[in-house]
Amino acid sequence: MTPIVTPRSTNTSAAIRTLIRRSAALPLLADKYRDIDLDDDFDLATVPPMTRDDITTCAAEVLASGLRTGPAYLFTSGGSTAEPKLAWIPCAMHLPELLTHWQPLRATDVLANLAMPGRLWSAHYCYNRVAEHAGAGVIGLGNIDDDEWGRWLDFLHANGTTAVAGTPSQLLKLLSYAVRNRHPVLSRLRAGLWFGEPCEPELLEARDAYAPQFGLWGNYGSTETWVIGHNAPGCPADTFHLLPYQHVDLVDDVVLVTTLHPEAVSPVIRYRIGDRAEPVDCPCGTPGRSLRLLGREGSLIKFAGTLVSPQDLALQARQVPGVAAAQIAVLSGPGTEVMQVRVVTEPGARPDLAVIRDRVLNSHVDLGFGLRGDDEAFVVRTVTALSASAQTGKTPALIREDLP
Repeated sequence: MTPIVTPRSTNTSAAIRTLIRRSAALPLLADKYRDIDLDDDFDLATVPPMTRDDITTCAAEVLASGLRTGPAYLFTSGGSTAEPKLAWIPCAMHLPELLTHWQPLRATDVLANLAMPGRLWSAHYCYNRVAEHAGAGVIGLGNIDDDEWGRWLDFLHANGTTAVAGTPSQLLKLLSYAVRNRHPVLSRLRAGLWFGEPCEPELLEARDAYAPQFGLWGNYGSTETWVIGHNAPGCPADTFHLLPYQHVDLVDDVVLVTTLHPEAVSPVIRYRIGDRAEPVDCPCGTPGRSLRLLGREGSLIKFAGTLVSPQDLALQARQVPGVAAAQIAVLSGPGTEVMQVRVVTEPGARPDLAVIRDRVLNSHVDLGFGLRGDDEAFVVRTVTALSASAQTGKTPALIREDLP
């Protein structure tokens, strides 16, 4: 059974059939869709899901075929933990429709945009345009290195910054530095626009404790689909209101997205975005369709003969008092693998690394059994900062490195 999150109206079914017929002009999809029955009672579940490779192939075929009829950006998706994929996005970025439902900025705001420009990364250009639509000022700064926060926060405060766009990792670093140094920018911040990775409890706790006026506004999607859903202050961080032109169906909790926006350049038909979710009613009370994200599809890795979730292991480490953040690193060499739990401690804290190790191992019976007596294959170490992508600002739960 396939739960449909988007109501299946006659208009929606007709739009999907029209999209499939038009997309069949592309060589890749002509073969995929050859045997699909598009009569009035056609079953969407008979349409094969698209993959990231399909999206990239279609982007190239749209360009070669001349089917792209308007101005568009070529952006990349992924690249920090996987091979980047390409997609064409119209220059308007569907923002008029998004901003009808999601209005994080005011004309009186000044937005500091921490998303990196260049390298086909889309977020920088998107959030500059969000500020433009609101009539707000924008400082297109890009990522701030850990040793630069002091001078740049002085600069942002001097120039009236009231809003920040960045990944949750970047927003947490900003709040943490401002709190430690009692920086005056903290009291002026009004809106945080976040994207790119889950909003973890650490950011919410820091915001609630030190800057409760700093409302968090998130959106959910990918470069291929663009924005699928959005949330605002009052919504849980894992719950997103779906946009009217995004049709979502779930297969075994896996999210499949069909984009019905008339200006979409490349087809997105039952695209397997890589997330798991469930339909919910958002407690904020806003009517309409909402998704609660349940995590990434296929996020388990095999280590010491057992499947483990890096996200769950990092979460266990963060539960130890004095641990501010955690990340899992797997280091590989000829015939050898080592897992490191890398932790950043809170200022002045010195948590016992043995306690962290025991907690993480005890949280996973099979992993603890597989590593019994092996103190070298699983270690905990402190670091000054977690590894993040220089391009996107994302901080993944898992990184892979070569053994020295």
